[in-house]
Amino acid sequence: MSRTRLDGTLRRAEVRMGRWLIGQGSLMLILGLTSTVVYVALHMRYAYALGALTGLLNIIPVLGAALCIVLALLVAAIDSWGRVIGVATFYVAYLWLENSFLTPRIMKSSVDLPGLAIIAALLLGSELQGVVGAMVVSAHRGAGGRAAG
Repeated sequence: MSRTRLDGTLRRAEVRMGRWLIGQGSLMLILGLTSTVVYVALHMRYAYALGALTGLLNIIPVLGAALCIVLALLVAAIDSWGRVIGVATFYVAYLWLENSFLTPRIMKSSVDLPGLAIIAALLLGSELQGVVGAMVVSAHRGAGGRAAG
């Protein structure tokens, strides 16, 4: 009886983890494309490489975005403060859009969890254990883990 139950749970977790990966891939693609468009519009050096790297590093919660922001700001600072302001404005607007709209909706449709639950889990995990906590909670929630009760 418990073996059958365990097998069923593992199958559901596998399906949900696959859906979470599709949702995360969607977020990575959106960030990569929008940042590339902004970098090209600002005539930044290495715009395409920076855009691709920005999208790829978005797989790492919090730290990936922070690294990309710092890197893009440094590259922009090589040329002009106007580009630095443009990059900073883009990231402020994008992070608000991603956290308020994109992540909750994409993950809700991918993983079938309420957006508020996803945001609360990420905030709680990152508060308790930093980046590693956010990654663990994110993976656990995405794999079908639910709070007891």
